[in-house]
Amino acid sequence: MKKCWRYILSNLIFIVGTLSFINASGQLAPDEIAKESYYMFPIKPGERNTLAGTMGELRSTHFHTGIDIRTEGRIGLPVYASADGYVSRVAISNSGYGNAIYILHPNGHTSVYAHLDRINGKLANYIRTQQYKSESFEQNLMIKKDLFPVKKGDVIAYSGNSGSSGGPHLHYDIRDKYQNPLNPLNYGFEEILDNTPPLAEKIIVSTLNKNARVDGQFGQMTYDVMRVGNNYVIDQPIHAKGEIGIQLYAYDKLDNSRFRCGINTLEMNINDKLVYSYDIQSFSFSEQRNILKHMSYENLHFTGTRYHKLYIDDGNKLNFYTTDQNQGRIKVTVGQELPVTIKMTDAYGNESMLTFKIIGKDFPESLYSYDNLKYDIDVIENTFVYKIPKEQTENGVMLNGTSTVPDYFINNTGIYLHDMRREIPKVLQVDKSFKTYNFKDKVPHEMDYKYYNKFLDIYFPSNSLFDTLYLKTDYKLDTVDQQEYFEIGSTYVPLRKSIKVTLKPQGHYPKSKYAIYSVYDNGYKSFEGGSWEADKVSFWTRSFGKYTILSDTIPPKVTPLTLSSNSLRFKISDNLSGIKSFKCYVNNEWVLMNYDSKRALIWSEKLNDNKPFTGVVKLLVEDMQGNINEYSNTLN
Repeated sequence: MKKCWRYILSNLIFIVGTLSFINASGQLAPDEIAKESYYMFPIKPGERNTLAGTMGELRSTHFHTGIDIRTEGRIGLPVYASADGYVSRVAISNSGYGNAIYILHPNGHTSVYAHLDRINGKLANYIRTQQYKSESFEQNLMIKKDLFPVKKGDVIAYSGNSGSSGGPHLHYDIRDKYQNPLNPLNYGFEEILDNTPPLAEKIIVSTLNKNARVDGQFGQMTYDVMRVGNNYVIDQPIHAKGEIGIQLYAYDKLDNSRFRCGINTLEMNINDKLVYSYDIQSFSFSEQRNILKHMSYENLHFTGTRYHKLYIDDGNKLNFYTTDQNQGRIKVTVGQELPVTIKMTDAYGNESMLTFKIIGKDFPESLYSYDNLKYDIDVIENTFVYKIPKEQTENGVMLNGTSTVPDYFINNTGIYLHDMRREIPKVLQVDKSFKTYNFKDKVPHEMDYKYYNKFLDIYFPSNSLFDTLYLKTDYKLDTVDQQEYFEIGSTYVPLRKSIKVTLKPQGHYPKSKYAIYSVYDNGYKSFEGGSWEADKVSFWTRSFGKYTILSDTIPPKVTPLTLSSNSLRFKISDNLSGIKSFKCYVNNEWVLMNYDSKRALIWSEKLNDNKPFTGVVKLLVEDMQGNINEYSNTLN
């Protein structure tokens, strides 16, 4: 608190001075907030600090909503209230934000402090009382106005690593009156220094229809960029024709920080004309899932790299773009020379440029030494791609009974491109051999749709898809272990909303101990659950993939670490389905146990610190399939 006296003493002057800036909606204009230093930095205010993440940064399934403030790699740093207000909400969870405080301010904004280790003062006592009252560790408490008033500079909590945090830090949001995230770096925090412009590493140029080519080929071509000062170039022209799209892998680094953060503003100009811009200063939580169309979900799945698409892809409903009439898609005609400039700007106004040329060129349909296609069979956009060596095609190639010819050759291998909007590929005949494909249906995205077959049913609610889906399904029985596997769709195709899947197993299962699990490429199995009706089991999922039905009959494991009059600590773990719940009692009285799944650790927190634990200690731990381990011991 001593560090913050200068902030606290100025509160009255500050409040009077800022009232004149409040507009009719009850919110300060952002430039006035920044100018008047309305918000105080919540960690080590007045001292230099660095960030591990910024607002708008691309995450695997969402845009980052705030900034991640580093806490010296440790927990326990004081967390200060950024401005006057009152606590409007507290959330306590083992996942997501973990322990989080929400403060509503007079300007209508809400500041959020997440991944906290512990909460301070009377608020902590209130939360603990509610936990004991409901006999639940997890809480989502909406707090009455003025029950817990806060002054700017008050220590409200201590930083931690709770919830889904990957390491100690403070996640900090500023949200408008609609709870839409705003960029905290727009509000004049001098604790963060950034004179470093964004960095670019590579681009992808993609064909967007069957007739397009990039350097003579269909699909996507990757180009590394060369740094020249603070800017970047591709020193050779890119030859293309038809409709293409640009994807950019770039990021921002703040001064004295190794972390790759997000870029807030991107612009692409062709012939000095703006064709695409992206400016993320705020967004709605309901729009988050659209990130799977903003970035290349396929490249994220296969390489872990998050590319910005510099065009608006089908199904992307985000509203922070400005584009030309082609929505950033580039139409290249033979003979054109198109100079491309991509400008990257971070939250502090630092800029860098990437420049290159696209030259429209026609290509001979033969003999390219480099093969950019990953697989012998693939689906790219609406095009079914397959490769066949030339020596195997002397007697012709037929797809669905119709003769077909290659679109071009690579090293005497024919590349065949089939427009799936016209017809779904079923059977490929090469000479006298036949190959069948698992494409079952063409599913529209804008309406409810139901698919049925012998092994599974799928219900697609309206707009659960981003775009038309060419549905693949498969069923396999492992005859060695008699395990059934159901494959649905492709894991690199994203879903906007959940779909309902009903599996029709061919075996018979005791329903009480069997459930659905997703199966990952590395063999890891994740509990999905499901409800049984007769011999069918149904579940909702927001991911395509591979599923099976497994039994978990082994109760969770409980390992006591500390059993004393002042403290109870246990390790809890489960072999398959995962921990569902735990309850601890001392002499039949419920005891609050905090939970950190990352450490598989639970530990006690007393309602009355002066009352020792004594008598029978009983811990009940249940897994997701209903197996219970009951641990018991006696404290004298």
